[in-house]
Amino acid sequence: MDEVKFPSDVRLLSEAVIELNISRKNVELYPPDHPIIKDSIDRALDHLKNLLKSRSAITLGIAKNMLVIDDYTLDKKNPVFQDFALSLYGKGIAAITFYSGLDVKDLIVLHELIIMQEGHIGDALVQLAETKNLKHIKLSPLDLSVFEFKDGLLRLGVLESKLLEDYVYGLLEGRLAYNDAENLVHKVPPEQIASLINSQMPEDAPGEAYDKVISAYFKRKSTSVLSREIFERFLVFLENLKTELKTQFLSRTLSHHFSEDEFERVMAELTDEDLRKLLEIFEISSVTIPVSLKNLLDKLSETTAKGEFVFDTTTKGKAFVDDIEIDKGIIKLLEEDHFRTFVSEEYQKELDMMIQGVEAEENQLTETLIHDSGERVIDKALSEVILELLESDSINNEDYLKLVTELSELVDGFLATGRFQELCDVYNTIYSYSLSGKFKVEASGMVKYFFRSEQFIRRLIGAFKFLGKYDTEGAVRLAKVLRLYIISHLLDAFTEEANPNIRKFLIYLLSNMGVDVAHEAVKRLNDKRLDNVISMIALIKECGGKDYVKHVRPFAKDKNRRISMEAIKTLLHFGDREGLSYLRVYLRSNDSDLREQAMLLSGTYKVKDAVPYLIEILEKKDILGTESYSKIPAIKALAQIGDPQAIEPLKKLYRSKGLFFSSARNELKLEIFKSLKYYPVYAIRPLLELGIQSKDTEIRSISMKLLKEIHSRENMGYE
Repeated sequence: MDEVKFPSDVRLLSEAVIELNISRKNVELYPPDHPIIKDSIDRALDHLKNLLKSRSAITLGIAKNMLVIDDYTLDKKNPVFQDFALSLYGKGIAAITFYSGLDVKDLIVLHELIIMQEGHIGDALVQLAETKNLKHIKLSPLDLSVFEFKDGLLRLGVLESKLLEDYVYGLLEGRLAYNDAENLVHKVPPEQIASLINSQMPEDAPGEAYDKVISAYFKRKSTSVLSREIFERFLVFLENLKTELKTQFLSRTLSHHFSEDEFERVMAELTDEDLRKLLEIFEISSVTIPVSLKNLLDKLSETTAKGEFVFDTTTKGKAFVDDIEIDKGIIKLLEEDHFRTFVSEEYQKELDMMIQGVEAEENQLTETLIHDSGERVIDKALSEVILELLESDSINNEDYLKLVTELSELVDGFLATGRFQELCDVYNTIYSYSLSGKFKVEASGMVKYFFRSEQFIRRLIGAFKFLGKYDTEGAVRLAKVLRLYIISHLLDAFTEEANPNIRKFLIYLLSNMGVDVAHEAVKRLNDKRLDNVISMIALIKECGGKDYVKHVRPFAKDKNRRISMEAIKTLLHFGDREGLSYLRVYLRSNDSDLREQAMLLSGTYKVKDAVPYLIEILEKKDILGTESYSKIPAIKALAQIGDPQAIEPLKKLYRSKGLFFSSARNELKLEIFKSLKYYPVYAIRPLLELGIQSKDTEIRSISMKLLKEIHSRENMGYE
C-alpha cells in the first residue's frame, strides 16, 4: 500500500500541536517566567510562524478528541493530539484560528485560558479572550446542538456527557455567556439537566445559583413573553429534581421570577397533565400554593383524587370524559387491541430506529470505555510486572537499570494523568526494595533522586491541584506516604492559591496528613493574609496539634473576630482552660454577634462550664419581649450540652410574658420544646405537662409524643 502523503501544512501543524501541548502542560506547572515555559513556547511559535509564511491564517478544528486541518484529520491514535483536542473541547471550543503576527504573548494567554480550573466555557471563554487582548488567535465556541438527541439515540456519548456536566457547572456558577445559558436549557433535555444538578448542586448553594438556572429558562432574549412550551420544559426539569431542590427552585421561581398575572396566563394554557404535574410538585415540595392558583389546582385535585376518569356513554352513543367528547377511533382502540391499526408503518419504523439507536449507543459507549480503561489496565499491569522483575534474583545490574528506566516512564504517565493510587503502589514497592535485597542501592537511588526530587514534588503538587479531585482517595494515600517531603510545598501552594476550589481540596489533603502538618502550620501563623492565618489555626486543630496550643492562645484575643473565634474553637477542641476563659468573657459581651458565636461554640463543643452563663442569658429580664430571638441560640446550645440544670430556667422562660413581640416569644417557646428531647427524660416531665396544655398545636404535639415515649420506657422497666 502506498504511503499517504500529507501536505506540508499538515506536517508543520502536527509538530506545532505537539509543542503547544507540551507548553500548555508547562504553563500549568511552572511560573510564567520559568525558562522551561519559554523554551516550549518558542518552539511552538517557530512551527506556527513557518506555517503562516504560506497563508495568512490557519484554522484547527476540534472534533471531540480529534484535530482537523482543512480536509485532513491528524493521527487519531496519537495521544498528544487527543490530549490537546480534549483540552479545547472541554472548554467548549470548536475551532482555533492562528493569524499572521502571532507572538509569545498570544500563546501564553491562550494556555492560561485553557488551563483555567472551573473557568469560563464556550461563548464566555471567547468573550474573556477578547478582554485579555488576544490579538492573533481566534477561538470559535462549540455549537450547543451537540447536546441535542439525534434520531434513534436516547443518550449522549461519553465526551458529550462530560462536556454537558461542565456546562451545567458553568450555568450554576455564572461562567456561561447569556446565549450559552439560554441555548443549554433550550436544547438539552430537561431530565438530563435535572440529573446533573441533582448530583452537582451543593446543599449550601446560594440563592444566586438557583436564580441563574431559572433565569436561563425564563429570561430569554428571543422572547419577552413566557410561553407554554418553555414552562412545560421547566415543569419536566422540576419533576426530575430531588425533593429538597424542588422546594428551593419552586420557591424562588414564585417569589423572584414571575408576576401573578403572567403565571396565571400560562396556567390557563397548560394541559391537564401539566397541571397534574404542577400540583404533585407543589405537594412533594411543601411550597405554599399562591392564592390566585389555589382554586384552579383544587378543582384539578378533586378530579385526580378519584384515581380514575368516569366515562359517560349515554349521550347519543358518544363517549365523554367530564364534558369532553372522545373520538370514535379512541373508543375502538380502548375496546380491543388494534395497535397496528392506529400506529402507522412510518411511526413503527421510527420506534424501531430508536431501539436500535439505544443498542448502537451502548455498543459505542462500551467500546469507548474498553479503550480508555484498557490502556489504564495495561499500564498498571505492566508496572506490576516490572516491579516483580525488579525483585527477581535472575536479573543483572544492567537489566535492573533498564527496568527502572521503563518504570520511570510509566510513573511519569501516572503523574501526568493523576493516577495517584498507582503512584503510591509503585513508591511503596520501590521503597521496600530500598531497605533490603540485591539492588537496594539502586532502589534507594530511585526513591531519593526521582520520587523525592524537587522536580517530581513540584509536578506532584500541580497534579494534586488540578487532578486530585478525580482520585481523592489515591491522592490522600500518596500524600500521607510522602508527607515529610511535600508538606511544606503543599502549604506553600495552598497559601499562594487563589482558586477557592483548589484551596478547599488542598486543605482537605493537608488535614488528612497528621500532626506533622501542624508543626509546619505553626511556622506560617505570622502570614499577613487573614484567610491563611485562619486556615493554619484550623489545620493545627484538624491535624491533632495539641502540643502547639501555646502558639494559638495569643490569637484568641486578636482584634479580627474570625481569627479570634477560630483560635477559641481550636483551644476548646483540645480542652484548653484558656479557651474556656475567653468563652466566658464573650458570653457576657455586649456585642450580640460575638455573644451568639460564643453560644454556638459552647454547644458545638458541649462546654459544661458554659452552662451557668447560658442560663444567665435566659434569665435576663425582658419585659417588652425584645430579647426573645437573642435567647434562642442559648436554648440550642444548652440542648447540645444536655445539662438538666437548664430545665428549671427553661420552665420559667416558657411561663414568662412580655408586652410586645408575641410572635418572637411564641417562636422561642416552640424552640424550648424542640430542645427537650436532648435532656434526660426524668428532668423534662414538668415542662411536658405544661406543654400538653398549650394553645400551640406543635408544642402540644411534641409534648404528647415525648410523654408517650417516657411512658413506654417506664412500662419496659427503664428509668
